[in-house]
Order: sequence, then C-alpha cells, then structure tokens
Amino acid sequence: MGFCVLGSDFIKNGFTPVDNVFLGGYLPSADATDIKVYFYGLYLAANGSQTDNSIEKVALMLKLTEERVLAAFRYWEEQGIVSISKTHPVTITYNSVKTPLTPVVRYNAREYSTFVEEMARLFPQTVLTPNELASFIELMRAYKMEINAMLMIARYCLDVKGVVGVPYILAVADNWAKQGITTEAEVNAHIAELEQNSEDIRMIFKTLGLRSLPTIEDRQLYLKWTKDYGYNMDAILTACRYCKRKGGMHKLETVMEELRNAGAYSAQEVANYAENKEKTKKLAQDIVTGIGSFYANYDVVVETYVIPWLAKGFEENALRGISRFCFLRNIRTLDAVDDIVERFYKLGILTEEGVEAFIARQLTIDASIKEVLAAAASASPVSNRDREFYRTFVEAWGMPHETVLVAARHSAGKSFPMAEINRLLAMLKERGITAPDEAQGFLSSLGQKKEPAAPRSDYRKQNYTRDQLDSVFVNPDEVDLDNLDV
Repeated sequence: MGFCVLGSDFIKNGFTPVDNVFLGGYLPSADATDIKVYFYGLYLAANGSQTDNSIEKVALMLKLTEERVLAAFRYWEEQGIVSISKTHPVTITYNSVKTPLTPVVRYNAREYSTFVEEMARLFPQTVLTPNELASFIELMRAYKMEINAMLMIARYCLDVKGVVGVPYILAVADNWAKQGITTEAEVNAHIAELEQNSEDIRMIFKTLGLRSLPTIEDRQLYLKWTKDYGYNMDAILTACRYCKRKGGMHKLETVMEELRNAGAYSAQEVANYAENKEKTKKLAQDIVTGIGSFYANYDVVVETYVIPWLAKGFEENALRGISRFCFLRNIRTLDAVDDIVERFYKLGILTEEGVEAFIARQLTIDASIKEVLAAAASASPVSNRDREFYRTFVEAWGMPHETVLVAARHSAGKSFPMAEINRLLAMLKERGITAPDEAQGFLSSLGQKKEPAAPRSDYRKQNYTRDQLDSVFVNPDEVDLDNLDV
C-alpha cells in the first residue's frame, strides 16, 4: 500500500480532488507548508502512483524532512480530514472534508487569550492549531497548573532544545506536573535546580565522551541519581568510566539502576562492582571459547550460566577447566556444559586442582582404552560406551589392565571388539580368573578342538516355587557389587 491513499467515502462520493469546503473552511487558517503537503499527498493518492508514493519521496520532492511531512499530516489529522495509521509503514488516508473524524476541542477564548498570545510569540514560525492549544489547556486544567507555569515550561524547552514540537513540551509538562510542579514559583525553582548542576552534568558528558548538549531529560536523570538514589559525583563518574562509549546517558541510566539494585553506592563500591562484572564477563568469554563456540551477547551468558555456577562455589579456573573437558568430549552448547557442571558439583569437585585431577584421570583412562582397542586391532575412537565397558571391567569386576589386554588380543578381528572383550572377561570372572597368565591360558584353551561332551542324563529335575524364583531374580539395581558373593 502507498503512503497516501483515498478513503472509501472519498472515492464513493466522487469528490473533485480539492473540495470547495477545504478551500473555504480549512485553507485560510493553515500554514503554507501544511497546505503544500496536503495537496501533494492528495495528488499522489488520486493519481494512484506507487513509485513515488512514500514518505521518503514526498519529503525529497517537497524539500522537507520526513519529520516535517509527518507534522503536517498530524495537523490535518487534528482537523479531522486525514487519518494516520499506527502501523509500519505509516499510511495517510484522506477523508471527506464534509465529515471530519476528529472534532475540534473548544475552550473559553477570553479566559485563555493571554496564554494563546504568549504561545504565538513562542512559536513565531508556526501557527498552533486549536487542538494543540486545547491540549495545553486540558493539561493545565487536569493538574490545576498555572498558565505562567506552563508558559515557563514551554519557554525552557525551547531554550534547551531550540526546535521542539508541541508533543515534547506537553510530555515535559506532564512529567513535572506529576512531580507536583504546577505553579510558576515551583517551575522556576525546578529549572534553577536543573541549571545549577550544569557543571556536574558537563563533567558526566565529558567522561562519557559525549559532545552533544544536555537535554532536559539528561538533567532529570542527574537529579534522580543524586536526590532520589543518593549518589555523589565521584560514584557517578566512576560509573561513567565503566560505560564509556557504550551507549551514553541511556547506558549510564541502566548502569545506575544496576548499581542501586546491587547496593553499590560509594565510588569504591562502584569500582569493585564494575571490576567484578568485567572479570565475570571475561570468564564467560573464556568458557565459550573453551568449548569452541561463540555468543554475541555475553551478558546473557553471565546471568544465565556463569553467576549461578559461581554461586555453587566453583573457582573461576575450575570452570575454565570444565569447558576444556567439555571440548574434549565434543560438547559445544552451554546447556550441555551446564549438565557437566552439575555432575562435577554432585561429585564435590569445585576447585581448579580437583577438576584438573579428574580430567587427568579421565585422560589416563582414555589412553588405557585406546591401548585396549589397539590390541583388538580396532582403530575406532574412544566412545562413552567404551568407557562404560572399561569401568565395568576394571572397577566393578576387578580385572587388571593387563588381563583386559589379553582378552582384547583374543578379540582381534571381531566386528564389535568391546562386546567380545566383555564376553571373554565375563567368562574369566565366573571362574575367578583375574591374573593375566591364567587368563591367557584359559582363553587359549578355548581355541583348542575338543570332543563334544556327551549329553548328561544324571541331572535331577527340580520344581521351584514362585517365591524361590523371585529370590533369585532380584532387581539388579539392588545388588551390592562390592559385597556380592560369586
């Protein structure tokens, strides 16, 4: 859809492009630029052009800024003859000039004649619309604000910002009124308070590396930090150095809120907090780099993972060691690292020394497994299943590494060597054979041809009750392997 379009009633009624009602009722009191914008937009809408029908092209053609074009259409919207959509991109709909959608707000002209005259002097280049004047009056009525107070606010906004629109002045006035600043004396005192801190604010801007002039909002922020939060200049300047070149006053406001929530008020407390946060952020970067990954926003990594890990009692270098361990295990996501960190926590391994010892032990085990696989003529990389097998052989069954190697050599050529090693070692375990020499002898004998044994006929059949069977086939999880009598 184009920037300017005709409303349904405009098309349906077959109006000429410029209605006589507009020429007689709206044009005489309108600003020349507003009229130019209205006519050109109407031309685009009636012509049906899509190529040049955009706010950018309108501004370029009329040699105006986009802000000025929108300001013109806001004026006509207040008159009720156009509608501005709130979606992106902005669309201007031309309505019938005979049926304005927005009624003009009326007020007692005699009561506010002085106010209207003074506002006209403040805006010599712009004619304020009745609705704009009515907005000021409505705000004054709502807060019982003095006329001179409103005029002083408007004048101050113009002095500070130079070029300023009505909505901005209204926003400042509304903010001050909500603070109870409604009389001429109160406005004057508040402005004096804002201005008396100019040197401090200049120092803040210099420390932040800002070259712009402070706005009213900037001055309000300073008062909030000093009066409401209780910060002195040393603490604020320390915070400035922490966020220099990282977003200006907007970033500083976020930092001050963060410091307040953390209970850091003095310059030293602010410095310590900033230093610790930078250290934590560097730790987050090291952890992410350690697993061979990348994150654009390390603040999220700090808040979601690193701080909770540190809260569990982990040393910083312990976490760096865990990240290297995860890299060796081909773990590449922080969620997976979080699971590994939790396992270390349950093992009570929180120090750098403990993590390094654990990793060294695991690497030693992997080296042993690689030797076993090589003895079985397998070039496969070490898998978690291989580790589970090896731990069973050595820790649960008590097989020496040399005995495992014997079984491995007898498993050479098998498609699944670890499964075959498991089978052979199970046979050795059943016979109580653990020594390498005995294992070699037994496994070698398996390869010798033997006469098939005659089937036995002297065994005794036995009937078992259900309870007897249940006593044999117990839950494997309940078996104490260390004390099992085999």
